Amino acid sequence: MAASYDGHKRTAAPIGALRQFTLKREPARSAREHCELCGEVIPTDHYHLLDLSNRTLTCACQACSLLFNKQGSGGRKYHLVPRRYLALPDFHMTDEQWDELMIPVNMVYIFRSTLAKRAVAFYPSPAGAMESLLSLESWEMLTSSNPILHEIEPDVEALLINRVRSAREHYIVPIDACYQLVGLIRVSWRGLSGGEEVWKAIEQFFADIRAKSQPVRGEPNARPEL
Repeated sequence: MAASYDGHKRTAAPIGALRQFTLKREPARSAREHCELCGEVIPTDHYHLLDLSNRTLTCACQACSLLFNKQGSGGRKYHLVPRRYLALPDFHMTDEQWDELMIPVNMVYIFRSTLAKRAVAFYPSPAGAMESLLSLESWEMLTSSNPILHEIEPDVEALLINRVRSAREHYIVPIDACYQLVGLIRVSWRGLSGGEEVWKAIEQFFADIRAKSQPVRGEPNARPEL
């Protein structure tokens, strides 16, 4: 799978294509992606399931994904990753609040972990996803200033913050988008500063996020539509 996180620390698993396990099992069919539950051929833009025990992603067809939505009967092992992208132009976060996170890069994603029973923050690095300590007080201040954060689906959605090159962008995104960001940085980073390739990749990633995102202002009922 793309990545593996236990809610507390980063594992050493490399971040590659999400179809990695399918390719290993069925190399003869590697030209196409398949549902990892039933083997059905799936499009490039497909559903993902999050295994809460090890925070890995599983590729799923539409039929299998229905077993794990809120109305499905899939149990507790997998949670369906939503597909909504929200831009938060009214998001309030001061520079002082950002500095308190002590993140060495200008990107972070924060999600509520049911295993850790708290909000956790990770930032992408050449070595993978690294956890930054997020105090309960800091998270409560953010949610108090931005009530929409209460609407984030635990484990499968994240607050994604981009402050690269003076940007001030805030989004609610599916957790697989965060895994994608970690993966592209890990694969594209060169030398001490990253190199031109990685910064172009980051720029394109956030351009895609902006294109997908629906702007949300105020305090709407922002539940995902699956």
